[in-house]
Amino acid sequence: MKVFWKALTKESCRVAIRIGAFSDDLASEFLPACALAAEAGLDGLAVRNVGGRNVVEAGMAELAGIRSQARDHGLVVASVGSQFGREFYVDSDEGQRAAEQTLRSALIVADVLQTELIRIFALWLPGQEPLETWSRRPVAEEYLERVADRLRPSVDLARRAGVVLMVELEGASYAGTVAEAELLLAALDSPAVALCWDVCNGWWSGEDPVADGLPRALTLPVVDVQTKDVPAQPDRPRTPTFGRAVTTEGDVGYPAIVPALVTSGYQGWFTAERVHHPAKPEHDLALQQATLADIARLRQTIFASGKGITSSV
Repeated sequence: MKVFWKALTKESCRVAIRIGAFSDDLASEFLPACALAAEAGLDGLAVRNVGGRNVVEAGMAELAGIRSQARDHGLVVASVGSQFGREFYVDSDEGQRAAEQTLRSALIVADVLQTELIRIFALWLPGQEPLETWSRRPVAEEYLERVADRLRPSVDLARRAGVVLMVELEGASYAGTVAEAELLLAALDSPAVALCWDVCNGWWSGEDPVADGLPRALTLPVVDVQTKDVPAQPDRPRTPTFGRAVTTEGDVGYPAIVPALVTSGYQGWFTAERVHHPAKPEHDLALQQATLADIARLRQTIFASGKGITSSV
């Protein structure tokens, strides 16, 4: 597996694996999310939505507060969960301008929060928002160069700013599977772009996580592995449902995937994800408890894989 390109030049290179979660899966406000994350033994939090809106919309004072709250709890900000790529269609000049403005805002947020990772999506597929349609994949030859051309100015901007755009698998985008992300990363050919492997999203997009996703991921620059779990259909064990399960109790394949990544020398984040937004977990403690259960099981699985976690980042 290729190693996160900038980590080798920084003090953080001593940290082999770090464990995080999305702050809004713990609480809609950042401070209580920090308290829960620290108590759960996390190394950091990915910041996506704070106070009911995406973090790229936050003001400087709020961002400074997020930075200090994370530091006060012994946490780092793992990544900025921007919405870059959503509703950015390949034939839209206006969509490209809006996405690039989102990225400029995200770069400011990343600088203030002292993170080098910004989550993006690989443009949007018309009419493919419902989960049930995600396995209907486009033909790469018909879109790859056009999608890469749309993304190249943003990738260059990220490179000059010293950050990495991590392309998250999303079935409503052109990178729904690791195989599709592999083609896109090769076309972009830049150290400023890497893979955020949302394993479940890849399965929902029709890719077997263990048989197909894992071997490809082991050859790619992966900086984050997101670990929500779902059960398979009772009569079709290779086909996912859209329900939820505690990590490793579903059928995504984490008992095989996590040890394989750890023993391969993976240096990056494992991020527990539940996607409660816009629900507020503090108003429904069952949501909070589900996220905490995922975190506990993820940590247990990583430790059982034979590698300790260094939390001094």
